[in-house]
Amino acid sequence: MKHLINNIFLLLLIVPQPCFGQKAKKPQVLVYGSDLLAFSAAVQSAKSSVPTIWLVDGEQLMPEFSGGQVQIESMTHTDGGIWMEILMEMALAKSPDDSLATVVKREMNPRLFQNAVDKIVRKLPQLTVIRGEDVLSIKRRKRDWEIQVSSKHKHVIRCIVDASRQQALYKLAAISWDNNIRRMQPLGTLSLAQVRTLVAAGEIGGSLYGIQLENIFAGEKEGFFDFRGVTELLQDDLALSPFRAAVGQAVGATAAYLAFFKTSADKVDVRKLQTELMTYKGRILPYQDVPISDIHFYALQRFGLASVLPNLHKDEGFRFQKDEHVSFKEVEPIFDRLYSRSQLWFLDNKGDYFQWKDFLSLIKFVGLRGDEISQQIEKEWSARLKFEGSFDEEAFVSRYQFAIIMDKYANPYVKAVNQQGDFIN
Repeated sequence: MKHLINNIFLLLLIVPQPCFGQKAKKPQVLVYGSDLLAFSAAVQSAKSSVPTIWLVDGEQLMPEFSGGQVQIESMTHTDGGIWMEILMEMALAKSPDDSLATVVKREMNPRLFQNAVDKIVRKLPQLTVIRGEDVLSIKRRKRDWEIQVSSKHKHVIRCIVDASRQQALYKLAAISWDNNIRRMQPLGTLSLAQVRTLVAAGEIGGSLYGIQLENIFAGEKEGFFDFRGVTELLQDDLALSPFRAAVGQAVGATAAYLAFFKTSADKVDVRKLQTELMTYKGRILPYQDVPISDIHFYALQRFGLASVLPNLHKDEGFRFQKDEHVSFKEVEPIFDRLYSRSQLWFLDNKGDYFQWKDFLSLIKFVGLRGDEISQQIEKEWSARLKFEGSFDEEAFVSRYQFAIIMDKYANPYVKAVNQQGDFIN
């Protein structure tokens, strides 16, 4: 794994990959199913360097895309992660692009789709694909699950993901569920705390919905996952494909987390999980005015997940509102939670909207930094930051600029939160 904030995750980089003549590592995650939900979960688990079995309930991978040319109409700026990887492989593109994704979705050739899927699978030494086997029995052991398949082979697995359309494996596992499930909600209705726990988002019927960690855990028990917390995505509707892939990827990352750290759901660190998803190009916040090709795309994702600006997510259509100004009043309460020193700054500094001189003063104060910040921002204004115009301390700071500079010099995203999205002191 790469670019993770946690040093333990970075150790994965030095783990040797399996090669010919080398004994395969014991699988830790098993994903059952054949469609896009299963593919995304299995691929992400393997990308997270966890040995994974994808047990395909049939002979064909993703049969929903094999019947002929497929056309998918969905909102722009909602494609990301493994789904975007498929689209870009189909287009032979080297980097993700929203406009190109829209074009590809209009005429999805089944052969090109299958070629893209095969290419992605071949890149994953940690993924083993087994086709045409049924699950006969599932037994809970002390810390693992024992699964017997129709070939009579038994797999001892840390985590199981039932990504099949029927969602019937829980009966074999003799799991009883709490029926009090909190359903996914429209993005615009989420509180700041709820936004901090998002792991996926997507479109249903022209509206954007968010998947919080609690929606994932509604279908988890002792390392067994299904999708009862997001049953809306089990419909036979290809328009849901971008959303299904995003949720499958989130479940795959969560199962890999539990297996890798040998831990339980209540111990999952929200920020580590979100970072893992963004490392593999997950689009957790689908801002309609921020293309994935934006040089600061993931800085804006991190800033949004920190929920510093209280009305950032309330605009119709879920827009970042990049050009709007930032007021003292809206950020002071969150700054007080993030940086205790900021209380002193706000006592001595009053105003309506931040000008650059105010903003830089605040950043220097909470970050214990000197004038080198001002000099660096002025130097990098056009060349690296790609801001328009020229640096002027008297100018007002836009939301876009505020987010990028905050992420670069104060990084609110690294402030720990619990699974309810509240800051941990």
